[in-house]
Amino acid sequence: MFHTVWTYAVKALDRRKKARFACNGSPRSGQARILDETYANCVDQTSSRLFYAIAAAENLLIYGADVSNVFAEAPPPKQGFYIYPDRAFHEWWVNHKKQPPLEDGMVIPILSAMQGHPESPRLWEKHADAILQEIGLTPTTHEPCLYSGIIDGKRVIFKWQVDDFAVAVPDERTATILLDMINDKLTIPMKRQGFLDMYNGIDVM
Repeated sequence: MFHTVWTYAVKALDRRKKARFACNGSPRSGQARILDETYANCVDQTSSRLFYAIAAAENLLIYGADVSNVFAEAPPPKQGFYIYPDRAFHEWWVNHKKQPPLEDGMVIPILSAMQGHPESPRLWEKHADAILQEIGLTPTTHEPCLYSGIIDGKRVIFKWQVDDFAVAVPDERTATILLDMINDKLTIPMKRQGFLDMYNGIDVM
C-alpha cells in the first residue's frame, strides 16, 4: 500500500507547467517491498557530447520526442500494489468521472508501473530497450542509452534519457519513420518536438 504524492515541474523547453500524480515509494515510507532490480541507466554527459559530435561529423540532423507517460507503458512490479486515493483523487473521481463517491478506506489497484515506485525506472528501461531492439536498433557496449542502427536503409543514432528521445538522422523522413515505429509500440502517442535545439534542459545548438 502506497500513499500518493504530487510532483510539479515547469518544462524548460516551452515553460509548460506540469503536475503528476505519483506514489510515495520512498524507503522512509516503510511501504516498499522490493523484489527486483531498481537501478536504471542514465546517459552521461560524455556520451551525450559523443552523440552530438558524431551527428555533426556525419552531417546528421537531430529530432526529438517525448514519451507522454513512460511508467504507465511499462509492466507492473512483481508484487502487486495499491494506492490510497487522496482528496484530489476523490474530487476528480466524482466531479470529472461522474462516479459515486469512494468510501473511506478504499484503495486502488495499480496495473502497471507508476512514478514513485522504486522498481518503475528499471521496468521502463527494460521495456523501452526491448522496443528499440525489436525495431532494429543496437545499444553500444559501454553506454546502454546510446543506440545505432539502419532504418529505411539509412544509418541512425539514437539517445534516450528516461522519457526524452533524440534521434540523429540524415533527413526528417527517416526520423518520422523511426519515431512512428516506436509509437506503434506505445499506448499513448509520443509528443514530437521537431528539430531539436534543447535536450534534457541543455541547449544543444
